[in-house]
Amino acid sequence: MKIPNKQIEKEISGEHKPITIESGITSFPFSDLSDREFELLSYILIKEKIETNSFGNHSDIALMQGVAERGRDCVLYQNNKVSGLIQCKKYQGRLTKPQFLKELIKFSLFAIKDSKILPDRENFEYYLFVSHDVTEPALALIKSFKSEIKKEISSNVIRKYVDEVINEFESFSSFILDPPLLDVNDILSKIGIKYYNSTDLSGELNTNIKLAQTFFKIMSVIDIEGANEILRKAFDDYGLRLLTDIDLKSLQNRIGKTGEKDRINLGFADFYGYSTEFFKFIKGEEFKKLMESVADVHVVLNKQQLDFVNSQINEYVLRKITHELLFQDKIHAFSVGIAAPYLFKRLSLKLTSKSIPKKMIPDLYPHSRLTKDELISEISQQLFESSSRVMNGDYSCLAGDTSVVEFKIKLYDHIHEGIKDIDHAKTIFNKDIEIIKPVLDEIEEKISDLIPEEKTVVIKDGSFFDNENDISLLKKTINKIE
Repeated sequence: MKIPNKQIEKEISGEHKPITIESGITSFPFSDLSDREFELLSYILIKEKIETNSFGNHSDIALMQGVAERGRDCVLYQNNKVSGLIQCKKYQGRLTKPQFLKELIKFSLFAIKDSKILPDRENFEYYLFVSHDVTEPALALIKSFKSEIKKEISSNVIRKYVDEVINEFESFSSFILDPPLLDVNDILSKIGIKYYNSTDLSGELNTNIKLAQTFFKIMSVIDIEGANEILRKAFDDYGLRLLTDIDLKSLQNRIGKTGEKDRINLGFADFYGYSTEFFKFIKGEEFKKLMESVADVHVVLNKQQLDFVNSQINEYVLRKITHELLFQDKIHAFSVGIAAPYLFKRLSLKLTSKSIPKKMIPDLYPHSRLTKDELISEISQQLFESSSRVMNGDYSCLAGDTSVVEFKIKLYDHIHEGIKDIDHAKTIFNKDIEIIKPVLDEIEEKISDLIPEEKTVVIKDGSFFDNENDISLLKKTINKIE
């Protein structure tokens, strides 16, 4: 009886899984599975192969209940017609030739009693799946089955085993007085025989690790170098980079022995090796000067980073938009004006967001609430308003002395070349912006990589002069930034 998929899913959900080593060359311990687990594994393995048309001419498979299924653990079909079977034998040792012949005879006797399980003897494949292997005589029989079975028939070995099987099983009691020897010989002479041992099955599972993990607990074995990489990644994932990061190890060596009373945590700056008594001494105006000095460091760095980001924006816009889009006649000069202000607003927010409380960001940077498209819309409206004024002869929005204003007017004329009016400018921009958007995303990503969100400055005393490793790192850093 064929069993439904829900029952199969329930049967494979058991908690016990034999342990195996992931190596790709050793066999899986199929003999450690239960009989039913071995049948389930075989069924799922072949079912997946059939679904990819990689298991002969068979188009479907059914798993049997496991009891009284007449020598069949799985039934194979071709276009809804029975075309073969899989018989699973789980032994710790090797399956012998007599054991295999008796399995074949048992199935043949069932087929004689019910022709539906073997409708076409000449187009039927009998698959033997063994959890370990077969003996050498059994292997010789399987490999040259057509010729070897004739020898077994002519030597009366089959006659002997037919009698033994009939007497062993109550199901065949009707054959005791008249054993169907000729019919059994005919079946054995016509069906095809194939087999899989543990090595064959392991080869299949090594390309289907998901299925292997359903039935086995797989332990990974890796080399020392591989283990080092995996451990480092695990430390990073769990916030334990202190154990592997060179700079953090150095910092740990510097502050690890500092006592609690010599640790001063002041938000923007933490001081190690300075006592509480010392900070009490510098309280008041001197303390204010110290904190202003710390703040000045942040201010200088933030200003320089803003200038750096601005220079990167100008460089990328020139290369990626002006040269690759404008000069290739893919966009109009007017549309280039969106790039720099859009990128600066996006990147400056990332640069300064860690310097102020999150609650203050929307107030100080209203555009932080805007999506990319909303920000493009806001900036483009400013471009349209400015262009509209100049087109109408209103130059009040152009700052500078007379010569500067004249230069800007000429620049506007160049940027708006070929544009009839502001509506025409909007039409051009709306077409060009779809070309520009992916380039803006690319530029933003590249510059973002140069400005990590979290930044830390460590100020050390002069003891590094006496540390050869620190001096070596200093030299490497100078060489990198020169």
